[in-house]
This record gives sequence, C-alpha cells and structure tokens, in this order.
Amino acid sequence: MATSQWRLIVLICCAAVFGSATGWAAQNDKPPFYQLEWQGKNAYLLGSIHIGSADFYPLPSQIEAAFDRSKALVVEVDMNKVDSRALLQKYGMADKARELDWQSRDQQTVTAMVPYCEAKADLCQSIQPFAPWLQASQLNLLRYNGLGYSTDYGVDMQLLGRRARRAVFELETAESQFQLLASFDSQSQWAMLREAISVPDAELLSLITAWRTGDEAALDTLMQEQMGGEGETQMLEKILWLRNRTMAEGIIKLMNADESPAPLFVVIGAGHVVGDKSVVQRLKQAGVKVTACWREVCQ
Repeated sequence: MATSQWRLIVLICCAAVFGSATGWAAQNDKPPFYQLEWQGKNAYLLGSIHIGSADFYPLPSQIEAAFDRSKALVVEVDMNKVDSRALLQKYGMADKARELDWQSRDQQTVTAMVPYCEAKADLCQSIQPFAPWLQASQLNLLRYNGLGYSTDYGVDMQLLGRRARRAVFELETAESQFQLLASFDSQSQWAMLREAISVPDAELLSLITAWRTGDEAALDTLMQEQMGGEGETQMLEKILWLRNRTMAEGIIKLMNADESPAPLFVVIGAGHVVGDKSVVQRLKQAGVKVTACWREVCQ
C-alpha cells in the first residue's frame, strides 16, 4: 500500500487529518467548496478535514456566510451520537484468529517497530490490545497532537458545535466506517501501522497545504500516486469510490425530500470531492448543477 493511500484513509475515515502552516490566515484559505442546485433547491458542499487548530477559524467569509444561511447540516457521521466504546470493542480489538494480534506481526512490522518501541515502550504497551488499523489511527493522532492539532478543531466537529437549531443529517453511520476499516486483511493493516510511524512530516503536511490552497489537482494526485497494485486499487475503491456513490445518492435524496429544510450545508471529507469518481462528478452525472465557488459566483 502506498503511504499516500494511508494518508487518504486517515483523511476521509479516521477523523485524523492534520493542520500546519503556522500563521496562515484562515480568510486566505480556499478549501474545496461548491454550490449545488437540484430541482429548485440549493445546497452547499464543503470538502473538510477532521483535525485542525484555532487558526483555521473563522472559515473564509464565503463559507461562513453560506453556513449562516443554511437551515440544516449534513455530515458523514454525527460524532456526538457515536458510542465509540461499543464500536471499538466490536471492531477495534486484536484478533489472533485473523493474525491481528501483536504476536502475529510479520517480520517487516517487527523490524520497524523495535526501534520505535525502544523509545516509546509505554505507548507500544498501551496499543497492543487493539487491531493494527486502530493502532495506526492512534499513533497518527498522537503525531498530530504533538504538532499542536486536535480533532476538537476539525471542520465537521466545529460546525456540529455551531449547529444551533439546525437539523443534522448523516450520510453514513459510524458503524459502517469502523466496519470498513476493520475489514482489511492483516497484511494491509500491519502496513498501515508501519506507515503511521515512518511517514515523513513533509508528506503529512502536503495534504493540508493542498486543502488550504484549494489545489484539487494536488489532492487528487496525492490520492492516486503510486497506485500500481491490484490490492491498492481495491482499497481505493472500497474506501473511497463506493462511498462516493452512496454519499452522492444520499445528498440527492435529502435535496429531494419535501421535509428537508433548504439550503443544506453538506460537509464531507475532502478526499470525496476531487477526482473523476468523486461525489462532485457523480452529482453532475445525476443532473445536479455544481458550481465551484472559488471560480464562479455562488449565492
């Protein structure tokens, strides 16, 4: 699995994207942002990240104004309603039968972990009860926390905290996301763990730079690069492309519903809104008018 692909998984599934660029003014940001028009109804679509820092806010004025006008918030998952303990117990624990326990690590993983754990023995001890995908997520979060970034400043969490009287709709369930990550075989999961401890900071920061500058081509390239093996293509299809179809269908269903307040403000991971198989492209194929708000005038 290419390192960039694990960064993608983190970006769109694990609530563990990271921030950077000290002193960057949020008002100069241009994250992927669109207006949707479908059968007389309007909605806004923001490609988000799930971890950040205080200097991300307030969001650019065009986004803030759209959120103020919105009547309902649409997210991948409403994390305020998630029973994380139950889901972790069901999907996040080490499983010897699937070779997902510490003793079943392959030699490549052992070789990578030995020097790492010599310096962080207590941390390695604490993560051993969990499945490798969850170990990787925890280590990623710790790395980002060490850089000064927190899930408390994730875009979706910030907007959920400002929901006020808005209704909140979900496009997925937390259980479906946990189940998805837990479904990967041991080889893929141990690769996730190795990458979590070895990926250079520069590679971590490249995604946030692409997001803040609105460089959709760079975001797409980061997701697609080194995607040479069959297994990797299958991972992207499972993690990204199939979910894009589900999300696009969910957005249209909500815009169709008579009881849905308008306009909706939709927030999904930035990895879902770029590329040929993105939510944006699927919406266009279904007949939704999609306006890129940094290139054209949105209302």
